Amino acid sequence: MEAPIRKPVAVATPVASIVPGPEAREHGATLRAVPNPTPALPTFSPALTPARAPVPASAPAPAPAAAPEWARVRPSALAAAVSAFDKLARYHRLDVRGLEHIPVDGPALLVGNHNGGLNPVDGLFLVHYYRSCGYERPIYILAHDILFRVKKMADVLESVGIIRARKGQARELLASGHKVLVFPGGDIESMRPFHQRKKIVLAERQGFIHLALRTGAPIVPIVSAGSHETMMVLSQGTRIARLMNLPRFARISSLPLQLAAPWGLMWGPTCALPYLPLPAKITVQIGQAIAIPQCDEPEIGERSPAIYNQVQGTMQAILDQLYSERLFPILG
Repeated sequence: MEAPIRKPVAVATPVASIVPGPEAREHGATLRAVPNPTPALPTFSPALTPARAPVPASAPAPAPAAAPEWARVRPSALAAAVSAFDKLARYHRLDVRGLEHIPVDGPALLVGNHNGGLNPVDGLFLVHYYRSCGYERPIYILAHDILFRVKKMADVLESVGIIRARKGQARELLASGHKVLVFPGGDIESMRPFHQRKKIVLAERQGFIHLALRTGAPIVPIVSAGSHETMMVLSQGTRIARLMNLPRFARISSLPLQLAAPWGLMWGPTCALPYLPLPAKITVQIGQAIAIPQCDEPEIGERSPAIYNQVQGTMQAILDQLYSERLFPILG
């Protein structure tokens, strides 16, 4: 497949620069205008390209367009959430690398590996993001519909940028210049057995690739190591879930058997109970952005498989590197 072409970024340059002319004479100095040198032609990069560096504080990037009414984040609620999750981040000795790879301006589709069941450990890197970038450019997180069944809970989640996993909503946010975080593997990845913790499982779900191709938003890999060591999944229970037809009726693919404190052995629906996570050290590596060309059908269908393989391969390589640095489970 032909490598996607990244659109060049225009850089503003002055039309002319004023520099001192000949040496000042008796009646004063003479100034002359020197034309700006011919700008270099833009270069084109292959699919895997570094994200733009953060804009200095002296020249802040323009804010994205206003979010839709259903996606209005309350900065006060977001700040309170960051303060609360900072304690969890310290508990897990969180180490975040490559934060500069998240573009400061423009849309981006952040793609993460999913770990730890229902424990929100995969979003802990956002504590560092908001502490570094402020609350004016929130990152919206797509979550399962089941979390929005209770209205009060839905209101709390939406106030901090957690929204229902619907393609139309994510596309609208990206088109408006916002950033969206997705976990394509869903419960298939977050409930994978403990012995598969070193494996990226995106479950052949390519919807996020279609979303990126329709909007032209770059894909930023977010890879976490250690997050799946906060509890132990002994068996995933995918066969039982299929026999009960849960993937169709509840969009659930796993009925796991897991070991977690303080409950001990947990199975099926009981795994939704909050648990005390083991104090596993968590390291998050944010990879370089992958430029995605904007296109329409049928080109989307043609490009998707190769881009999916590129994203999954990139994330697996990052996870392999992170686990090569760990000496022991949980301890890191």
